[in-house]
Order: sequence, then C-alpha cells, then structure tokens
Amino acid sequence: MNEEAIRILKMVEEGKLNSDKAEELLDALSNTNCKLVTPKNYEDKFLKIKILSKKGDKVNVQLPVKVIKGIIKATGKLPVCAEGMDSINVDEIMNTVISCLDNEIIGEIVDIESAEGDIVKIVIE
Repeated sequence: MNEEAIRILKMVEEGKLNSDKAEELLDALSNTNCKLVTPKNYEDKFLKIKILSKKGDKVNVQLPVKVIKGIIKATGKLPVCAEGMDSINVDEIMNTVISCLDNEIIGEIVDIESAEGDIVKIVIE
C-alpha cells in the first residue's frame, strides 16, 4: 500500500475523514497521478476550475491554493458560479475540494460530464 493511501486511512481512524470521503480520495489516487506533497510546496500550487455548461457558458478559474483556502475560509464556497447546472451537485464538489486541499492532494480531483452535457474539471497542480 502506498504512503498516500496509508495517510488517508489514518485520517479515517482519527475521525478526520468519513468513509465516503476516504473512498473518493482512494479512488482518485488509483485513477490519477495524485500525490501528497509537503506543505511548504503545496501553498505554491494552483487550483484550476473549468466549467462548461450545456448552454455554452464557460468558467475558467486559476488561483493559488493559498488564495483558494482563504476564500473558502472567508466565504465557505469556491469563487465560481454554477447557475444553470442543476445536474451538478455543487455541495459535493465543495466537500471534495476542501478534503483534497486539507490533505494536500495534487492532480485532477474532479472530472464530471453529466448526462445533460455539463462539464466540470478541477485540478490542483
């Protein structure tokens, strides 16, 4: 078992993650090239959000992890608008992003293409 998976399991054991979030993170580790990095380097990474709605609306956000953490702490949400994307569960995406930021995961953390044609991609690199 790799170091990242062991760290996730320890967080479940300590009560920092529930089993559903742990499963998501473990799936992300097995499906992508996600890896944990040291905190001093992690703050220099960027969170990139790309949204394309079925109506043709486009959102591209690229901000440093340090800034995103501050925005989430102050407002409780990501700095994007997902109006008209009823098929996308924004709360679940927020919870996933927050878990990944808290656990210093990099790589593609969200890749959604709904049946209605909405696309959401979130990457930390």
